[in-house]
Amino acid sequence: MRPATYNSSRRPSSSASSIASSTKTNDTFDGILASPASSRTSFDSWNSSPRRPEHGWQRPAPIKQYRRRRVTGELFAALPEEVLGLILDELKQLHLQPGSTSCVTCMMRDLCCVALSARKLLKVGRVALYEDIHLIGADSHTQKKRYKLNFGSRLVLLRRTLRSNPEIAALVHSLKAPAVPQGVAVDLYQNLVASVIMACPNFERLVGFHQSYDYSFNRLFHALSTRRNLKEMHWTLEASRFQSNRRMSNAAGPLNSKKPNYQEAPGDLLPQQSDEFLELHTDWEHLETLSIHCLPGATITPISLIPDIVSRLPALTSLHLSHLPFTAFNDANLLSLPSLQTLTLSHLPGVTSEGLSSFVRRPSSWSIRKLTLQHVDVGTLPVLSQILSNLPKMETFTLVQSSAPVMPSSEMIWLFPYLAAPSLRKLHWDITSNQPGANTADEILAKSIEANGFPSLRILRAPSDAEGIFQALCQPVETIETANDKFRGLISRCTSRPSPPATPTTPKSLGKAPSWGLSFPMNDQLFPSKASSNLAQSRLAAQGRLEAARKGPGRFTIKVTDDDGTVLKDYDIASFIGCVESKIQYCVTPDAGATDENGGLIDITDVLGDNGENLRVDGREGCTGRWNTYSGNVVDKKDRERWWHTERGRWRPVALS
Repeated sequence: MRPATYNSSRRPSSSASSIASSTKTNDTFDGILASPASSRTSFDSWNSSPRRPEHGWQRPAPIKQYRRRRVTGELFAALPEEVLGLILDELKQLHLQPGSTSCVTCMMRDLCCVALSARKLLKVGRVALYEDIHLIGADSHTQKKRYKLNFGSRLVLLRRTLRSNPEIAALVHSLKAPAVPQGVAVDLYQNLVASVIMACPNFERLVGFHQSYDYSFNRLFHALSTRRNLKEMHWTLEASRFQSNRRMSNAAGPLNSKKPNYQEAPGDLLPQQSDEFLELHTDWEHLETLSIHCLPGATITPISLIPDIVSRLPALTSLHLSHLPFTAFNDANLLSLPSLQTLTLSHLPGVTSEGLSSFVRRPSSWSIRKLTLQHVDVGTLPVLSQILSNLPKMETFTLVQSSAPVMPSSEMIWLFPYLAAPSLRKLHWDITSNQPGANTADEILAKSIEANGFPSLRILRAPSDAEGIFQALCQPVETIETANDKFRGLISRCTSRPSPPATPTTPKSLGKAPSWGLSFPMNDQLFPSKASSNLAQSRLAAQGRLEAARKGPGRFTIKVTDDDGTVLKDYDIASFIGCVESKIQYCVTPDAGATDENGGLIDITDVLGDNGENLRVDGREGCTGRWNTYSGNVVDKKDRERWWHTERGRWRPVALS
């Protein structure tokens, strides 16, 4: 017989009862999960309150995702405007890159089509179209006939658009105006350009349309002086009428007695002219780049005028001075310059080696990153050593002069490197004296580079490398000359042969020189004529040294022997000139926009030139917009007419180096 305790009915557990109840009430798995009891456990610490979603079991995501079908244009609408702007910038780069068959007119046509293709692209396309306006070449005859304008039809239409829409006018930052048409007065055309500039409140720079200033009132320069956001200004100074009457400066007599190598300086300006020129710089608080170039007979006086101008430009970072007489700029002016990042001193007889030595030792000069000295005549190597060692942030250094710096007899080099610049990355070294061999300065510089005096140097350009001592320090290359150099050498060889007898031909009419071209006299009336080395000749000389090194003994010798050890044949390999471990690139090509005749550097003549706009230059072809219609043998006539435009040159912007 069982005990009494066994006869009593047992109470089922809570878990069993919950399962049983759930099985009866909810037969599905989802119902079981939805029941409150399914989330309980046998732990006493578990909260018996209704299940909270953050603690309970949740359904895992399905393995196969069903994505919602995108609506047409949804992804395009999600792109930010910054991305669309970068796409249009890349489109502009494709049109204007070197070697492109397109032109600026074709670029603006494509940007206009992009702006009209979608509402979201309208704002971005308008910014890309009006931010930097480039008007190249002559106006269309059809356009001039339609609007009954003799010249400047595009500028007149642009001015009308800017005046009627202030939002578009606020977008304009730079303007490239066409060259002065033939038969049009320069003053009348300058007034038209000035009216366009006055319609742009945020105007920053006038590109390509450089006019000389003769210290008389001019609406173009007055319009530029009123633009507070101007960031770049290039002055090309002419002799004023008062200077033409009085050629001799007040200080020219005593100064010329100490400097017999230079001719007399032009006469001083009137005090009123100096004050008016100074007032033009008053509102340029954001000006970053300033260049001043004096044409023969021009000057900028008094001697304190340039320091006064620079003191009114708090944001100035780049200063370029060219062909200023010694009565306009000297060592005292050099020492008064503020902190700059780029400084170019070209053909300045008033600057001496002592002034340069004192200039680089100032703490305000330590911010210079790019220094260019062209025919300033650095006399000694100690001064050059101070220039290189006292500028800790300098990355680019250019030295062009006729005579090499000398080592004083009282100085002696005990250790190398004697010349050192830890931060220098690009060096342009050009001594234009055309000596048959390397001079002392070349040898000291080469030994300093070999002794790791320039650890960051990556580009070395030495057009006057007579013996190839700099080429031997750089990376070896397979070839140096270009295809044009080969043809140039072929032409020079052909011209040395006797020419065949001339046959009668029909005389050709010689086209007149364009009246709108800027007249830049190359024969300097103030200073001796000084030029740079020709890079084309430097490339041919470097290629000759490279081919001569290949014919010489190799760096390695391979000997082929038989089983007995008898040498059957010897091979010399790796015949080259250069250093394999070097990180320096031997550069004999010009900078972008420069020419071989100027030594590969951007000169003031390159900035003031036509830069591809003039189609009267021999061998230069323009663009008519049909470069993208040659898709087959048969071209649709309507398609040809749609892409065609007036023939215009392929202009490329050039900035001072």
